[in-house]
Order: sequence, then structure tokens, then C-alpha cells
Amino acid sequence: MESQRDLGFDFLPDLPVPISQVGGRYLLFDIKIATYLRREHRICGTQTGTLPLAPSQNLFLGVPIEIMPEEAQLLVEKGVGFILDDARSHDKAMQSPDKARRADYLASIRKQSEQVEQFRIQEKEQSRKRALSKLAKMSSAGTSTPRQDKPVADLLDFDDGESSTVVPTESSTLAETASLQSESTTKGRISDTTSTNYHVTPTTSQFLLSSPPQTPKSAVPDLPASYPMYKHLHENGFFMTPGLRFGCQYTVYPGDPLRFHSHFLAVGVEWDEPLELMDIVGGGRLGTGVKKGFLLGGASPAGDVRTFSIEWAVM
Repeated sequence: MESQRDLGFDFLPDLPVPISQVGGRYLLFDIKIATYLRREHRICGTQTGTLPLAPSQNLFLGVPIEIMPEEAQLLVEKGVGFILDDARSHDKAMQSPDKARRADYLASIRKQSEQVEQFRIQEKEQSRKRALSKLAKMSSAGTSTPRQDKPVADLLDFDDGESSTVVPTESSTLAETASLQSESTTKGRISDTTSTNYHVTPTTSQFLLSSPPQTPKSAVPDLPASYPMYKHLHENGFFMTPGLRFGCQYTVYPGDPLRFHSHFLAVGVEWDEPLELMDIVGGGRLGTGVKKGFLLGGASPAGDVRTFSIEWAVM
């Protein structure tokens, strides 16, 4: 049985966590890990997943969550995550003769299916109790129940062959209601013993993959030159998301983006990189127009990071 810590917002995964590399993108497939990284390490990411039945929708996205290369590198340096070549690792896991790991993976799937079945039984029993309580109140008040040609099936009733809850007619009595309650209790016991074994497709194949490497400090290839500024802002407590829609590299927030508006539009540059004056003026005016500061920054030859905030003001 999983503990409340594993099921709630206090979930603590085994570190380092896998960061799947697929086609040059860095993805998180486990929603618990994504929640943990957002809560403890200020890594927000971008939802990219859609539902299998609605692949064209783009309003409500979910896992996998894509993180920036800068975020992946930061997690690797802190020992929180490691880069996992997803395609190669899955091929290796499927061809591996390790029967114990395969058995553990199947056991985790079986455990999830049992949890789904227990949840379904509890929901059906609660639905029966609510219906019986409503019928008892109507019978005691002397009111008649609206006649129904066909009972409404429970939304969680997946068994087509199982009889549904019987809705009594106008001539129902308290005795019939008590008999119905006894019958439903008996059915509940039967469903507990003859439960259906559901086959659940897990959202992550982490149990099937190999353990993390012993040297997880490998660098992320093609890391942007703005990484020193990103790391500097992250270490100072800021949240950052991709800033493409504002014409910058990062949108900088003082707290979680679900609670705060961003304060800066940030662009990271090399220390000796030439800057066009019109780019500075345009960035300052754009930031002021959306009520944000335009932030320029980069690593100096001494190794520290310097940042400059530009705002458009009236003289």
C-alpha cells in the first residue's frame, strides 16, 4: 500500500530522476516528478501532450512536459536528474534478459489495475447508498417516485452483465426498500469477490528502464550561451519560462507563474557580443508596453554574471 506521501503533494521521488531525451527534446513523462520539480526546484516546463481521443485539441495539454535544455543541465548539475536516451534505453530494456526487472514492471501494472478495481467498487457502493437513502426519504414522506422505463446506469459501471440498481414504482414501500438494501449489500459482497482484472496502460515505463548511471554529470549538448544568466536568475529564486511570445529568451517571474505576473523579459548574451542599439531600444519599449522590465545579462571574464534592466521612460 502506497503511503500518503507517495500519493499527495509531498511526493519525494528517488533521485536522480530520469529526463527523457527524444529527438533533441527533454521530456518528463511522470506527472508526480513534474510536480516535484516545479514545487522544489522551480522547473515549470511546457505541457505538450494531448489526449488519444482528441489529438487535434491544443487548449488543455498534459504530459509529457518539455523542459528547456538549460533546465535539464541545471538539474543534472544539482544531481536531481540525469539524461536518458529514451529510444536506446527502451530497446535495451526490451532485449534485456533480466527477468526480475520485467517481473517488477508487470507487478506495478497489476497493482495499478487492482487500485482501479477497488475504486470502481467503492464508487458503485456509494452510488447505491445514495439511491437507497433518497428512496427511503421519499417513501417516508409519502411521495411517489417518478416512473422510469429503464434505470439509469452508473457512470462507473463497466460490467454490462451486472444488474443495475432497481428503481421502485409508485407502490413501493419501506419494506421493499429494506429488501432492496439487503439485496444491494449482497451484490456488493459478490462484486468484491468476483472483481474484473483491468489492464492498465501505465503513464511511464520508469520501472522497465535501467538504473541511473553512476556519473550523471554529463553535460547537455548544444547548450545556449544564455545558460549562465539563466542559472544566475534561478539561483536567486526566480521562475523562468520560454519567452518566445514576448520576443525574448526567458520570461522571469518572482514566484510560480500560476500566482504571479512576470517582471522581466530576459535575454542572455556573450560578454563581448556586439549589441544593436535598436535592439536595446525595441526591447525596452516592448517590456515597458507589457509592464515588464527588459533584462540583459551575461557572464563576465571574471566568472560572475552581470545583468542590466532597461525601462522606457518619458523625459
